Formats: sequence, structure tokens, C-alpha cells
Amino acid sequence: MNIASALERYLETLPGEPVPGRELWRDGNGQVQGRYFNCSLTSAFEPLVTLANRNVVAHEGSIRTYAEDGVGLAAWKLFAMAADDTALVSLDRLSRLVHAINYFAANGEHKLVLNVHNRLLAAVADDHGAAFRRALESLSLPIERFVIQVPASANDDLPLLLHVVGNYRRNGFAVSLQASDPAEAGALMAHALPDWLKLDMRRTWTDRQLSGLRASAQSAGVTLIGRRLQNDEAIERLQNAGIVLGQGKVIADGPVPARHLQAQSVSEQQQQQQQQQQQR
Repeated sequence: MNIASALERYLETLPGEPVPGRELWRDGNGQVQGRYFNCSLTSAFEPLVTLANRNVVAHEGSIRTYAEDGVGLAAWKLFAMAADDTALVSLDRLSRLVHAINYFAANGEHKLVLNVHNRLLAAVADDHGAAFRRALESLSLPIERFVIQVPASANDDLPLLLHVVGNYRRNGFAVSLQASDPAEAGALMAHALPDWLKLDMRRTWTDRQLSGLRASAQSAGVTLIGRRLQNDEAIERLQNAGIVLGQGKVIADGPVPARHLQAQSVSEQQQQQQQQQQQR
């Protein structure tokens, strides 16, 4: 496997089935799963792509759960089971660690976007990202390949948001924020200066607003991404405004298991080779 030796050694220590006292195990497909209450949780990865040619530039991790009867819980229900802050923090960190291990064990080639739960922001008093950074370093995983996505609910508390963003940055992570309207997007760029800013394209954005945000983002060094794209019109409007990245089922497949990442990587390489041949 083309992965860091520390990660490979760690994978070899994991049991092949759930074991009492162990948080992680590997299933028959080689994917790492975590255990929480009576559910096993593992990873799926949604691609972020260029709007023009659908080239993948990153993947966003999401939870998939399973239970003994084959029916797992929705992610929000799983987190709702964490009644106190300690349990919530443990579950949130476990989820991100499972995504990180699965992605790099499958030779994921792009940046990996990982969400944090809104309750974690207040539950952790200081130094957000420090514990996760230490876990990644112990597995020799590259911190610079990770993007921490802060929940949109944090936008309502600017001091907390700035504190959280600063913490993650000091621990070496890039940060992605989310905006639902032009005023919010402008404020986030002005105050938090995220590495990535995702625009919720289910909302109404005028062409002028999108173009203005694109110009501001370019000056500030912020990458804009259209998220939750639902139709070709939204894609065209983003492209006309000069926004080149997007996320949503209308432009890419939905989240896929880790074992499918390698197949996607081969497909991407073939597409790039075809494009290069056409340009010759």
C-alpha cells in the first residue's frame, strides 16, 4: 500500500471484528469501522470537483452507520445519543479519525474535508484541533492535506467562530466555512478569512452578488465553492461569476465508500491522459 508506514503498522494491529475495549476494527472489505453504542460507524467520501471538467480536487468525509439488525442511525441521531459533552467530543473525534484512516489507507490523493459538530465548539474550551493533530501525527498523516469544516451554526457567534478558526489554524489545518447569503459570506471573508468558503446554492444569489463575492475572494485569497448544487442553471451562474469549484449530486456522484476511491483515482488518471492527448 502506498501509505505511511506508521499507518500501515497501525492497520495491522486492528482486529477483524468488534472487540470489547477497542474503538476500531476492520471489516471484510478492509475498511476501518468505529464502535459507538450499538452502532458501527464507517466512512463515505463526497467529491468536490471543478465545474468545467468535473476533475476531483477534494473529498468530504461523512458518516455511515450500521447496527446488528443491518439498520444504522442517521448521523444526527447518532450524535444526539451523546448526552454529555465528554461523549460528544469522543464521538466527534472518533468519526474524524475513522475518515482520516480510511481515506489514506485507500490512497486518497486529494485534500480531505472533515466536519466538526456544532456542540464540540463550545464543549472544547481551548486549542481546538490539538488532540486531532496529535492523533494524525502518530500515524504520520500529512496535516496539510486536511481541511476542517466548521458548522454554519457557528456563524451566529463571531467571537467563538474566530477563536475556533484561530485554534485550528495554529494546529496546521486549513479551514472551510459556510455561508447562506451574501451578507454572511462578506462578513466571514472580512473577519474570519477562511481558506475555503462554501456558498449554499439552494438559496437565491444574484449574478451581481456572485461576481462581487468572487472579486472579494480573489483579493483575500479565499477559495469559493458552490455547495448543494441542484441544477445546471446554478452551475452556469457560478461559472459566469468565475467560481470554478462545486459540490452536489448534479455534478458528481454521491458519497462513496473508501474502497471505491482507488477506482475513482484510476478513472481520473485516464480522463487526464485523454485530455492531454486531445490537446496535442
